[in-house]
This record gives sequence, C-alpha cells and structure tokens, in this order.
Amino acid sequence: MNVNGLLDCHTHCMFSPDGNDDPVELVNKAVDLGLKALAVTDHCECNTWFEPEYYGIDSKSADEDDILMYNCKEYHNKSLEKMQELKQRHYDDGFEFIHGVELGQPLQAPEIAREITSDKSIDYIIGSLHNNSGEKDFYFLSFDRLSMNDIYSLLDDYYAQVLEMCQQAEFDILGHLTYPYRYICGKYGIQIDNSRYKDISAEIFRTLIAKGKGIEINTSSLFTHLASTMPGEELVRLYRDLGGEILSLGSDAHCAENVGQGIDIGAQLAKSCGFKYAAYFK
Repeated sequence: MNVNGLLDCHTHCMFSPDGNDDPVELVNKAVDLGLKALAVTDHCECNTWFEPEYYGIDSKSADEDDILMYNCKEYHNKSLEKMQELKQRHYDDGFEFIHGVELGQPLQAPEIAREITSDKSIDYIIGSLHNNSGEKDFYFLSFDRLSMNDIYSLLDDYYAQVLEMCQQAEFDILGHLTYPYRYICGKYGIQIDNSRYKDISAEIFRTLIAKGKGIEINTSSLFTHLASTMPGEELVRLYRDLGGEILSLGSDAHCAENVGQGIDIGAQLAKSCGFKYAAYFK
C-alpha cells in the first residue's frame, strides 16, 4: 500500500458507537503513512440520535446488535472538544486534520440533521443512508431469507431515498453509494442486475452536480467478499461522464490499523475514470 500524498476522508474513532481507537491514534497512523489529509467522520445517525428508550426500545432485553448505533448524540458531544483540539495541533509537512461527520439518514429526523449541520465548527459532512425508512441497517438484514422480489423492493426504496436525500439534505459528499451491495452481493453472494439502477443513479449524480456536491470512492468493501469499491467503476465512470468533478476517497476505517486501507486502489480507479484530483474540505 502506497498512500503517500493521498487523502483519507472517511474514518471513525471511539466517538462512533462501532469505532475503537482514540482519534490521536488515527492521526498518528495517517502521518506515518504519509497521507496528505485525514478526516475523522464519526457517526451522527439522525434516526438513532437518542438512547434506545427514547424510541420505546428496552435496551436490557433487546438484541445488543440492534441497539449498537443508538445514542449517537452522546458520542458526538464527547467528540466535539477533542476534534477542535486536534484541529489546533501543528502537523509537519502540511498534513491537514479535518473534523467531519457521517450524517446518517438525515431525512428520517430532519430536526436532528439541522442541529448537526448548523455547527460551523464542522469542516465536512458525508451524507449516508444505512437503512431505508422503517427498516434496520442493511448490515442486520438476512438477505438469504428474502425473495429476489423482496430484495429488489428494498433496493428500489434505497435508491429512491438516496435521491430524495440528495435533493433535500445538507451535506458535502454522498457516502458509499451501493452500500447494500456490501451485504447482498458480498456477504450473501446474491447477484443483482445493476442495469436496473443506472437511470436513477444518473439522476442522483445530476442532482449532486447541480448542487455542488460530490461522491466518495469508499474502499472498505475491497476487503470483503464484494471486492469492489462503493460505488464501483461503472458508476464512478458514469458520474465523471455526466460532468462530476468533486470526488473524495475514504477507507471507512473503524480503527487506526485500517486508516488508508485501499486508498491507493481508489485513487487509481479515479484516475482511470478521468479524475485528476481528489477533494477535501476545510
């Protein structure tokens, strides 16, 4: 892996419910790798902002996995002071630390999304959809128990809700488009007819381009059975062909060890699709 001079604009530390390490450890790893910039973008899941009990869930009897991502507000509040401290540190060789957030499901709790996006101390916001409205995170769904009609219905809703998010929500970069494929195709080995979603993907990209927003190449799924970035080459190339210019690279690391993982591959993919630079936000 040679990521010297590149950017990693999607990582998580201990201030994400599913993150592990102190953000200082992520920064140290990024500096050691020779990255130009690192964004720590901890989860701000708008639909699970409060404790489980707020949503009528008994955390003592509920499945631990089902409540993992709740109480994001407490994590976020703990992170704010630390992130500002890291922004004030001096880094050699022009290294940039970026305070970001991953804004999950902003249209499922718009008032929470507005609270987060109004904080001008935050440099950078990734807009993500981890679950359809009224459904669990795709991570928790047992796709082997669903019919293909049910799977396509979930994907139809996913793309429609991503488009609506791009039209209405405030963020800088669309996070990991094709996120459900990590599980449907990667974990369960179910093949999807991608041509079914080419038109709506193009509409998503046109919306982003018109609003001055971009997409990321998320490299975390390269190291799963999916063995492809999110989105993959076909959609990255479509975004470029439609005039897309704003592109970020993100490992989606949840620990210091994985910072920068696959970023070199993502950069090569971007270059092959006609991009000349990657973007970061201050």
